[in-house]
Amino acid sequence: MFLGKKTARTALAVFCALAVAGCGFGAQGTKAYAASADDPYNINIGIGGSETEVRFCWQSASSKTGQLQIAKTDDVKSGAFPAGSTKYAALERVTATEGYLDNAVSTNTDHPISSFKAEDGTTALTDEYSNKVTVSLSANTSYTYRVGDGTTWSKDYTFRTGSAADGFTFAAFGDPQIGASKNVPHDTAGWADTLRKVTAKYPSADFLFSMGDQVNDYDHVYQQQTEYKGFFNPIASADYLQTHILAAFTGNHDFQMGKYYSYHYNQPNLSPLGQTVTNNVPDRNGDFWFRYGNTLFMVLEGNNFYGVSAHDQFMSKAISANPGVKWKVTAFHQAPYSEANHDGATSADDDVMFIRQNWTKLMDKYDVDIVLNGHDHYYTRSYQMLAGSPVSTEKTQKVTDPKGTVYFTLDSGSGSKYYTYNTSQDHSFSAFGWQNNVPTYTYAKVTDSAFTLTTYATNSDTPIDTYTISKTQAPASSSKGGSGGTVSNPASGTQPVSTTQPVSTVSNPPTGDDDGNTPVVFIIAAGALLIAACCVAVIVRRKKAGN
Repeated sequence: MFLGKKTARTALAVFCALAVAGCGFGAQGTKAYAASADDPYNINIGIGGSETEVRFCWQSASSKTGQLQIAKTDDVKSGAFPAGSTKYAALERVTATEGYLDNAVSTNTDHPISSFKAEDGTTALTDEYSNKVTVSLSANTSYTYRVGDGTTWSKDYTFRTGSAADGFTFAAFGDPQIGASKNVPHDTAGWADTLRKVTAKYPSADFLFSMGDQVNDYDHVYQQQTEYKGFFNPIASADYLQTHILAAFTGNHDFQMGKYYSYHYNQPNLSPLGQTVTNNVPDRNGDFWFRYGNTLFMVLEGNNFYGVSAHDQFMSKAISANPGVKWKVTAFHQAPYSEANHDGATSADDDVMFIRQNWTKLMDKYDVDIVLNGHDHYYTRSYQMLAGSPVSTEKTQKVTDPKGTVYFTLDSGSGSKYYTYNTSQDHSFSAFGWQNNVPTYTYAKVTDSAFTLTTYATNSDTPIDTYTISKTQAPASSSKGGSGGTVSNPASGTQPVSTTQPVSTVSNPPTGDDDGNTPVVFIIAAGALLIAACCVAVIVRRKKAGN
């Protein structure tokens, strides 16, 4: 096609502008969203170390370094991101250990993993790549973002950061466990309905908090891949976990593929303390902490239940790093105080009984206010517990300056599975229990003087239970041990599968944040200059040719 001088010059100028903009010099346009084999998926905005940090994570089939484009929503004009909005991800090829509990070597011939290459007999490369980026943002501000590899992009998503200046709120869920009913669409729909109810009733909740067992399948990577997609994006038209900040951790199902779990989340302050090990490879699922306003959240790896000393060290370090907090919350998957008593808790080496006898002493030692658990799919609220016994057995929904710790076991967040009341066990620790085989969620409101947790079934706006702790006293300035007594380690020879002593050499992977001082900048600048030079040369040649 023949172009006049003006048309050719305009076209070349547009081409150069687009090329330069694509390299980060100028506004960055959003191409129309269309399905692609390299589309990013499992996109989530992870909780950061504070309310102004967020930690993105996503997967794709693309081996190109991932990119996050993010800007204040008001600065994104007509779908174009402003200059300087691109952050580069830490990229990793995803590995997994397929069916290590039941199939030491994969026999999964009916659903082979794409590009499956055994590394040591069980651990394998998958066809997935994980991308992680951490950014610091302004509080109480709307942001728009997209993720991709520079060529293929997600659609644009918008979310709002929180502010803890006047307190904060969050919504917590027991195990979504997509796939537990053996019907992934059913579980995905139930999870979507719970998220819809929560975000409609409490649209300004600062973050969502899942208590582990986000997925179900022990044995097959292809099935976990399907379940993860159901968890992270149960209904594409709503994009709940792409527009709300998420905190989540491992349950006993999540970590069954070894390190595979770790590629789906970008945890803050992740410690090697407490992690498990599979095939002599650390699973990168250790303890981690985050602080939101006046509250320290300490998340313990419940699958390493014998690693008491490691968890003890972690809690000591986390508390020392956050002096003066008003509230201390600990979360882990397995519930020490539940009316359902998962697995019956009938033997001395049962994980639940061991946690009850040992981990609760850590809660006493570090004056933890609240413990949040999952695992039992049965709602239970304990009395204030100290030294293994209720401080008081008075039935109440409000306490002021109490001694001890209250434990919450949250029911299913999706309706995929429920447990029943265990009639053979002593439940003298329980102040309240509930099971109506309906998904539930717990909404928490935190201020400097009160911490209130209200639990709802998704089929009713009437609370199942509410509990408020009020404090009139200043927080303790010391993290020294209290009245919890001595914390002991188990006898040797009782290590569970895949649980070992902490590996001190494992560290959190780099975030890949673009700090403006990387050689990539010089490469981009050189490329932009080259493109511009080419444009000028072509125009000059056309002028000489009399075009």
